[in-house]
Amino acid sequence: GACTVLIDGNAVKACTILAVQAEAAKVTTIEGLANNGEMHPMQAAFKECHGLQCGFCTPGMVLSAIDLVQRHPNADEKKIRAELEGNLCRCTGYQNIVKAVAQGAAAMRR
Repeated sequence: GACTVLIDGNAVKACTILAVQAEAAKVTTIEGLANNGEMHPMQAAFKECHGLQCGFCTPGMVLSAIDLVQRHPNADEKKIRAELEGNLCRCTGYQNIVKAVAQGAAAMRR
């Protein structure tokens, strides 16, 4: 999941597709989320909830979380954990990641 990007708003593991498959699509990476220097609500939630440590998995987690919230705006903890299953983190134990996704979801609904 660390290679996750948004293609036309949908989370896709970039390592599983060819570049030509994304031709003419809108591809968003973690660097493209900020708006005029202001973090996306999900990025801010990860920062506030300490949903990261080494940072290796963070881009994929954040982009997967945004896709999750777009599909399931009111996801509960069980749903969040199930949806993030393919994103591996060796550092955090996932508790703060799940907390960050829930907080980010609430901010995205506003």
